[in-house]
Amino acid sequence: MKTHDLAKALETLARILRGSPNVPIDEMSPVNFIPRKPPEPSEIPLALGTLVSLADIGKLQWIEFIKANGFPIEVRPRDAARDVVGKLLRYLEQSPEARNKITNVAERSRSQTSPELQKALDFLLKT
Repeated sequence: MKTHDLAKALETLARILRGSPNVPIDEMSPVNFIPRKPPEPSEIPLALGTLVSLADIGKLQWIEFIKANGFPIEVRPRDAARDVVGKLLRYLEQSPEARNKITNVAERSRSQTSPELQKALDFLLKT
């Protein structure tokens, strides 16, 4: 290997690390390095339609969903439903384990939260 090859490999590693959750190095796992592929252009309208339909879900349902899944998300009384959704999406973006948990729960038929909500989030996480 030559120095320029190593430099290119280090740039690639730096790009991967910047795109991964900001966690201590000793807590890194291989799951953090699995890049998410961009959705196919044909899937975008369906994903967008699903995202728009999530606007019909109320704040209390979101809170119930967060509690049922044990996500460490603080919801303040003055937070609107869109604030809660934003916090949830940021948490899911940074936590591959949480995304896997939602996928597993959505695949099971008996869920304590709304099955429609579970399936919608599962679909959005796969795209």
